[in-house]
Amino acid sequence: MKTNEAYCPLFFNEIYNDSSGEYRFCCHASTSERKFTMHTHTPFEYFNSEFMEEKRNSIMEGKKTHECRTCYEQEEATGVSHRTEEIEKYKKWMPTSVDKIQIKLRINGTYCNLSCYMCAPYNSSTRRNEMKEVYPEGWKWWQHEDYVSLKSKQWERIVDSIIENIDKVSVILMTGGEPLLLPNHWKLLDRITDEHAKNIRLTYNTNFTELQYKKHHARDVHNKFKSCQWIISCDHYGEKLAYIRYPIDVKKFENNLLDTTDFNDRGIQVSVSILNIEDLLEIEEYYNNKFGIEVMFKSIVDTPISLSIRNLPDKKKEELIKLYEENSTISTGGTGVAMEKFSFVISELKQPGNPEDLKKGIIYMTKLSKVRTIDHAKLWPEYAAPKSNKISVLTVEDK
Repeated sequence: MKTNEAYCPLFFNEIYNDSSGEYRFCCHASTSERKFTMHTHTPFEYFNSEFMEEKRNSIMEGKKTHECRTCYEQEEATGVSHRTEEIEKYKKWMPTSVDKIQIKLRINGTYCNLSCYMCAPYNSSTRRNEMKEVYPEGWKWWQHEDYVSLKSKQWERIVDSIIENIDKVSVILMTGGEPLLLPNHWKLLDRITDEHAKNIRLTYNTNFTELQYKKHHARDVHNKFKSCQWIISCDHYGEKLAYIRYPIDVKKFENNLLDTTDFNDRGIQVSVSILNIEDLLEIEEYYNNKFGIEVMFKSIVDTPISLSIRNLPDKKKEELIKLYEENSTISTGGTGVAMEKFSFVISELKQPGNPEDLKKGIIYMTKLSKVRTIDHAKLWPEYAAPKSNKISVLTVEDK
């Protein structure tokens, strides 16, 4: 399977859906035909469908599928991708049939207390509210899909399906919104019996700003489940973190890191964009030294493309590639898979960019700063709004 350039273990062991309700091959895959959504099919109806069997047979024959082009592009640039990482993770047992699976489902709602500047609006309620202020005419240019909530009966049907197949589940990845603040997240965990919980590993994608929700606390899951991994989303520190993950209480966030040093499987995942690309080593040193926590750089902002590091000037990209190649030590990245720490960063920097897209990103941040209490231009003067109309690249949607 290592030599099959189309094969990926996730076709056999992961069920994922996005906030629009569509099931996709994984969170990195592009949308498919929208034949299967959480409003029309349960997770296991989709996973066991003829459509998925045809896709599995196709990749087993070495036929690449267009939904996985992100990984193919990464491999062309550096030879490393999320696909190759998964292959390395399962190198002792390459799944070629459906058995134990991990579920990564956005079914519990999108309430989030933050509005991260690069977040897809359909993943965060606070983000959607802020974007309505910034773009009252709409933001279809940012994302084409809309958040579609589940009705209570639909949620119950999906959860019933999970519980009926719980013996097939080995990992549950909790995401949101902010999962720790979602009531349905806690209801789902309560539905899983202690007997099955001891065989299931939980993984959280969390902003780690609130550890308590009513009677529940983040510590509760450690006592019930086999293990728990905390992937903490954090993209800078101090004032720059306050802007990127607005309106985060930085002091409270750092106190939560200090109060959970006994959580033995946690790491910080940095979403790499134009606002932190020059500071990655500094960010790593800050969290390593102050909190003793590993920092990962596998999440690359490419939606919208205007915030991607690929659009930086070529000379700047060359300097950054050299910097991160020199400092790209071997890291497990919180997965147990050894790889170059900055592989995904370097891959994105090697992609062809567009200066016009970078200008659109600056225009967007200028609009965003007008509805926030923090001005991005004071923290990143290089991204201040252009003074000359000659270089303004407003699109029809931006006007």
